[in-house]
Amino acid sequence: MHLDKNVLASTGRILPGFAKAALGTVLLFGAGSVALAQNMIVRSTGPSASAYPAGKKMGNNAKITLKAQDKVTILTQSGTRVLSGPGTYSLAKGSGSTSSASTRLSSFINNRGSRRARTGAVRGDSSAAVVTPNNPNLWFLDVTKGGKFCVTNPNGLVVWRPDYTGSATASIVEPTTGNVTEIAWRKGNPLKAWPKDVLPVTNGASYRLLGSNVPQSVEVDFVVLETEPADLDDTAAVLIEKGCTGQLDLLVETLNANNEEPAEQG
Repeated sequence: MHLDKNVLASTGRILPGFAKAALGTVLLFGAGSVALAQNMIVRSTGPSASAYPAGKKMGNNAKITLKAQDKVTILTQSGTRVLSGPGTYSLAKGSGSTSSASTRLSSFINNRGSRRARTGAVRGDSSAAVVTPNNPNLWFLDVTKGGKFCVTNPNGLVVWRPDYTGSATASIVEPTTGNVTEIAWRKGNPLKAWPKDVLPVTNGASYRLLGSNVPQSVEVDFVVLETEPADLDDTAAVLIEKGCTGQLDLLVETLNANNEEPAEQG
Protein backbone atom coordinates (compact mmCIF):
# COMPACT_ATOMS: atom_id res chain seq x y z
CA MET A 1 0.00 0.00 0.00
CA HIS A 2 1.01 3.60 -0.53
CA LEU A 3 2.41 5.35 2.50
CA ASP A 4 1.75 9.07 2.85
CA LYS A 5 4.97 10.31 4.42
CA ASN A 6 3.53 13.80 4.95
CA VAL A 7 0.92 12.75 7.49
CA LEU A 8 1.88 14.03 10.91
CA ALA A 9 2.03 11.54 13.72
CA SER A 10 0.63 11.89 17.17
CA THR A 11 3.23 12.39 19.84
CA GLY A 12 4.28 9.42 21.94
CA ARG A 13 4.57 9.33 25.68
CA ILE A 14 7.83 10.28 27.34
CA LEU A 15 9.76 7.27 28.48
CA PRO A 16 10.73 6.98 32.13
CA GLY A 17 14.24 5.79 31.32
CA PHE A 18 16.22 2.85 30.08
CA ALA A 19 16.94 1.01 33.29
CA LYS A 20 16.25 -2.34 31.69
CA ALA A 21 17.64 -1.44 28.26
CA ALA A 22 21.01 -0.34 29.60
CA LEU A 23 23.75 -2.67 30.70
CA GLY A 24 25.33 -1.90 34.06
CA THR A 25 28.54 0.07 33.87
CA VAL A 26 29.97 -1.74 36.85
CA LEU A 27 29.32 -5.12 35.28
CA LEU A 28 30.96 -4.05 32.06
CA PHE A 29 33.70 -1.63 32.85
CA GLY A 30 33.77 -0.64 36.52
CA ALA A 31 36.43 -1.40 39.05
CA GLY A 32 36.43 -5.03 40.02
CA SER A 33 34.42 -6.05 36.97
CA VAL A 34 34.50 -9.68 35.95
CA ALA A 35 37.07 -10.26 33.21
CA LEU A 36 36.16 -12.12 30.06
CA ALA A 37 36.65 -15.81 30.62
CA GLN A 38 37.71 -16.41 27.05
CA ASN A 39 38.43 -14.62 23.81
CA MET A 40 35.42 -14.53 21.48
CA ILE A 41 35.41 -14.22 17.71
CA VAL A 42 32.79 -11.65 16.73
CA ARG A 43 33.53 -11.26 13.02
CA SER A 44 35.31 -13.49 10.52
CA THR A 45 35.78 -13.23 6.76
CA GLY A 46 37.98 -14.99 4.23
CA PRO A 47 38.94 -18.59 3.40
CA SER A 48 39.25 -19.58 7.07
CA ALA A 49 35.91 -18.14 8.21
CA SER A 50 34.39 -21.59 8.71
CA ALA A 51 37.25 -22.56 11.03
CA TYR A 52 36.85 -19.37 13.08
CA PRO A 53 33.11 -18.60 13.07
CA ALA A 54 31.51 -15.74 14.97
CA GLY A 55 30.70 -16.86 18.51
CA LYS A 56 33.64 -19.24 18.86
CA LYS A 57 35.47 -18.88 22.18
CA MET A 58 39.17 -19.58 22.58
CA GLY A 59 41.48 -19.66 25.58
CA ASN A 60 44.44 -17.33 26.05
CA ASN A 61 46.83 -20.13 25.19
CA ALA A 62 45.23 -20.70 21.78
CA LYS A 63 46.72 -19.70 18.45
CA ILE A 64 45.02 -18.65 15.23
CA THR A 65 46.49 -19.45 11.83
CA LEU A 66 45.12 -17.35 8.99
CA LYS A 67 45.46 -17.49 5.22
CA ALA A 68 45.69 -14.66 2.74
CA GLN A 69 42.47 -12.57 2.62
CA ASP A 70 41.45 -13.75 6.10
CA LYS A 71 40.34 -11.13 8.63
CA VAL A 72 39.19 -11.98 12.14
CA THR A 73 37.93 -9.63 14.88
CA ILE A 74 38.27 -10.95 18.42
CA LEU A 75 36.71 -9.57 21.59
CA THR A 76 39.27 -9.78 24.41
CA GLN A 77 39.65 -8.49 27.97
CA SER A 78 41.44 -5.42 26.65
CA GLY A 79 39.04 -4.53 23.85
CA THR A 80 39.21 -5.91 20.32
CA ARG A 81 41.94 -7.36 18.16
CA VAL A 82 41.73 -7.40 14.39
CA LEU A 83 43.94 -10.06 12.80
CA SER A 84 44.69 -10.18 9.08
CA GLY A 85 46.31 -13.14 7.33
CA PRO A 86 48.42 -14.80 6.35
CA GLY A 87 50.09 -15.52 9.68
CA THR A 88 49.86 -17.24 13.06
CA TYR A 89 48.82 -15.29 16.15
CA SER A 90 48.87 -16.04 19.87
CA LEU A 91 45.79 -14.94 21.78
CA ALA A 92 47.84 -14.45 24.95
CA LYS A 93 48.64 -10.92 23.75
CA GLY A 94 45.01 -9.90 24.16
CA SER A 95 44.66 -11.05 27.76
CA GLY A 96 45.76 -7.85 29.46
CA SER A 97 43.76 -5.45 31.61
CA THR A 98 40.84 -3.44 30.34
CA SER A 99 41.93 -0.51 28.19
CA SER A 100 40.94 3.12 28.68
CA ALA A 101 38.66 2.75 25.66
CA SER A 102 36.27 0.79 27.87
CA THR A 103 35.35 3.95 29.74
CA ARG A 104 34.34 5.62 26.50
CA LEU A 105 32.34 2.58 25.48
CA SER A 106 30.24 2.72 28.64
CA SER A 107 28.30 5.69 27.22
CA PHE A 108 27.48 3.62 24.13
CA ILE A 109 26.18 0.76 26.27
CA ASN A 110 24.39 2.87 28.90
CA ASN A 111 23.80 6.12 26.99
CA ARG A 112 23.54 8.26 30.12
CA GLY A 113 23.09 11.42 28.09
CA SER A 114 20.01 10.16 26.20
CA ARG A 115 17.95 8.26 28.72
CA ARG A 116 14.72 9.90 27.63
CA ALA A 117 13.03 9.95 24.24
CA ARG A 118 12.01 13.58 24.16
CA THR A 119 9.16 14.77 21.97
CA GLY A 120 10.41 18.35 21.79
CA ALA A 121 13.26 19.77 19.74
CA VAL A 122 16.84 19.81 20.94
CA ARG A 123 18.28 23.13 19.85
CA GLY A 124 21.95 23.71 19.20
CA ASP A 125 24.29 26.08 17.42
CA SER A 126 22.86 26.47 13.91
CA SER A 127 26.27 27.57 12.62
CA ALA A 128 27.95 24.31 13.64
CA ALA A 129 28.97 21.86 10.93
CA VAL A 130 26.46 19.09 10.29
CA VAL A 131 27.92 15.64 10.93
CA THR A 132 25.91 12.45 10.44
CA PRO A 133 26.29 10.62 13.75
CA ASN A 134 26.53 6.94 14.52
CA ASN A 135 23.82 5.24 16.54
CA PRO A 136 24.72 6.20 20.15
CA ASN A 137 23.17 3.16 21.82
CA LEU A 138 23.16 -0.55 21.05
CA TRP A 139 19.47 -0.86 21.93
CA PHE A 140 18.14 2.06 19.85
CA LEU A 141 16.29 0.94 16.70
CA ASP A 142 17.84 2.64 13.66
CA VAL A 143 15.01 3.65 11.31
CA THR A 144 17.30 2.99 8.32
CA LYS A 145 18.30 -0.59 9.25
CA GLY A 146 16.26 -3.76 8.88
CA GLY A 147 16.68 -7.39 9.93
CA LYS A 148 16.46 -9.05 13.32
CA PHE A 149 16.63 -6.62 16.23
CA CYS A 150 17.23 -7.75 19.81
CA VAL A 151 15.21 -5.95 22.48
CA THR A 152 15.94 -5.99 26.20
CA ASN A 153 13.05 -3.76 27.29
CA PRO A 154 9.91 -4.05 25.12
CA ASN A 155 8.23 -1.22 27.03
CA GLY A 156 11.13 1.18 26.53
CA LEU A 157 12.06 0.77 22.87
CA VAL A 158 13.32 3.93 21.17
CA VAL A 159 13.52 4.66 17.45
CA TRP A 160 16.62 6.61 16.38
CA ARG A 161 17.21 8.52 13.14
CA PRO A 162 20.71 9.49 11.90
CA ASP A 163 19.59 12.71 10.17
CA TYR A 164 17.92 15.01 12.68
CA THR A 165 18.67 18.37 11.06
CA GLY A 166 14.99 18.84 10.25
CA SER A 167 11.61 17.45 11.19
CA ALA A 168 10.65 14.01 9.90
CA THR A 169 8.10 11.22 10.14
CA ALA A 170 8.25 7.45 9.87
CA SER A 171 5.46 5.10 8.85
CA ILE A 172 5.27 1.75 10.65
CA VAL A 173 3.26 -0.91 8.83
CA GLU A 174 1.79 -3.96 10.56
CA PRO A 175 2.17 -6.60 7.81
CA THR A 176 -0.81 -8.78 8.77
CA THR A 177 -3.47 -6.06 8.82
CA GLY A 178 -1.70 -3.42 6.74
CA ASN A 179 -2.49 -0.80 9.38
CA VAL A 180 -0.13 2.17 9.36
CA THR A 181 1.01 4.06 12.45
CA GLU A 182 3.15 7.16 12.14
CA ILE A 183 5.63 8.73 14.50
CA ALA A 184 7.11 12.20 14.15
CA TRP A 185 10.38 13.83 15.17
CA ARG A 186 10.77 17.55 15.62
CA LYS A 187 13.79 19.36 14.27
CA GLY A 188 16.92 18.56 16.23
CA ASN A 189 15.52 15.48 18.00
CA PRO A 190 16.94 12.08 16.99
CA LEU A 191 14.87 9.99 19.43
CA LYS A 192 11.25 8.87 19.47
CA ALA A 193 9.44 6.40 21.69
CA TRP A 194 8.11 3.35 19.86
CA PRO A 195 4.25 3.45 19.93
CA LYS A 196 3.98 0.34 22.10
CA ASP A 197 0.33 0.93 22.98
CA VAL A 198 -0.61 0.55 19.32
CA LEU A 199 2.16 -1.77 18.12
CA PRO A 200 3.29 -4.11 20.90
CA VAL A 201 6.93 -5.19 20.89
CA THR A 202 6.66 -8.97 21.18
CA ASN A 203 9.03 -11.77 20.28
CA GLY A 204 8.69 -12.58 16.58
CA ALA A 205 6.70 -9.43 15.75
CA SER A 206 7.53 -8.01 12.34
CA TYR A 207 7.02 -4.44 11.15
CA ARG A 208 7.99 -2.45 8.06
CA LEU A 209 9.39 1.05 8.57
CA LEU A 210 9.66 3.90 6.08
CA GLY A 211 11.20 7.17 7.18
CA SER A 212 10.39 10.37 5.31
CA ASN A 213 14.11 11.02 4.74
CA VAL A 214 15.01 7.39 4.01
CA PRO A 215 15.25 6.12 0.40
CA GLN A 216 13.57 2.76 1.01
CA SER A 217 11.60 0.91 3.63
CA VAL A 218 13.11 -1.74 5.91
CA GLU A 219 11.57 -4.75 7.64
CA VAL A 220 12.36 -5.29 11.31
CA ASP A 221 11.86 -8.59 13.14
CA PHE A 222 11.91 -8.27 16.93
CA VAL A 223 13.72 -10.73 19.15
CA VAL A 224 12.76 -10.08 22.77
CA LEU A 225 15.48 -11.32 25.12
CA GLU A 226 14.29 -13.22 28.18
CA THR A 227 17.09 -11.76 30.32
CA GLU A 228 19.48 -8.86 29.91
CA PRO A 229 23.04 -9.71 28.90
CA ALA A 230 25.22 -9.63 32.01
CA ASP A 231 28.35 -8.19 30.40
CA LEU A 232 30.04 -7.34 27.12
CA ASP A 233 30.97 -10.96 26.48
CA ASP A 234 27.39 -12.09 27.04
CA THR A 235 26.05 -9.27 24.87
CA ALA A 236 28.16 -10.27 21.88
CA ALA A 237 27.27 -13.94 22.37
CA VAL A 238 23.51 -13.34 22.47
CA LEU A 239 23.57 -11.07 19.41
CA ILE A 240 25.38 -13.80 17.48
CA GLU A 241 23.06 -16.54 18.77
CA LYS A 242 19.87 -14.62 17.98
CA GLY A 243 21.07 -13.42 14.57
CA CYS A 244 20.88 -9.71 15.40
CA THR A 245 23.68 -8.95 12.95
CA GLY A 246 22.96 -5.24 12.63
CA GLN A 247 23.52 -4.70 16.34
CA LEU A 248 26.54 -7.00 16.30
CA ASP A 249 28.05 -4.95 13.47
CA LEU A 250 27.35 -1.76 15.42
CA LEU A 251 28.99 -3.23 18.52
CA VAL A 252 32.07 -4.36 16.59
CA GLU A 253 32.40 -1.05 14.75
CA THR A 254 32.12 0.87 18.01
CA LEU A 255 34.68 -1.37 19.69
CA ASN A 256 37.06 -1.03 16.74
CA ALA A 257 36.65 2.75 16.72
CA ASN A 258 37.69 2.84 20.37
CA ASN A 259 40.49 0.31 19.93
CA GLU A 260 43.85 1.89 20.57
CA GLU A 261 45.79 -0.69 18.54
CA PRO A 262 45.82 -1.03 14.71
CA ALA A 263 44.96 -4.24 12.91
CA GLU A 264 47.69 -6.88 13.18
CA GLN A 265 49.14 -8.10 9.91
CA GLY A 266 50.71 -11.50 9.42
